[in-house]
Amino acid sequence: MEQTERGSALPLLVLAVVLGGALALQMGRLGGAAGARAQAQTAADAAALAGAADGAPAAQALAKANGARLVGFEERGLNTRVVVEVASARASGKARREGARQGPGGDEISDPGGMAPALKAALARAEQLLGQRVPITSGYRSPEKQRALWARRATNPYPVAAPGTSMHERGLAVDVPLGFVPRLAAVASQAGLCHPYPQRDPVHFEVCR
Repeated sequence: MEQTERGSALPLLVLAVVLGGALALQMGRLGGAAGARAQAQTAADAAALAGAADGAPAAQALAKANGARLVGFEERGLNTRVVVEVASARASGKARREGARQGPGGDEISDPGGMAPALKAALARAEQLLGQRVPITSGYRSPEKQRALWARRATNPYPVAAPGTSMHERGLAVDVPLGFVPRLAAVASQAGLCHPYPQRDPVHFEVCR
């Protein structure tokens, strides 16, 4: 009798082990998929911010830095949308170019709103020296805007100053597209603009203190 019961229990034990192993494997796959989705979303958010500031090459670089592959990039006016992939996970991110508005023809123009007179004068001088307008991707920031940027600083392609410490909040700083940096840097000192962080924050210019 005991031998019969043991013989009957053995197949059940084997079945339980097989089912347990299959369940653990499935849970592992689900966990891996969730991790890939989270990584993809982080990469998409970072790539969108970089793309809004500096275009597709910057978006591609930020996606790669976050372990993702850029598979879609779209610009509509001041809005940028990207799509990235991590393994089999796909995510999209959106961002809007800051400190700018659109003119009647749909072209982007600088928005001087909130800028201090000293910064306006410095930019006007720079434009005279360059013979063209200075494109601005980020100008004056309200305290609320600076707090929002600080909260998501991990996904920003450039450093973000703590709220209350940024020259942007004082209307004394602007960010420009990365491709425009060499041109503005060439005339910055003559215009009264300083370029304090050429390596870690190359797009940032501010009124010399």
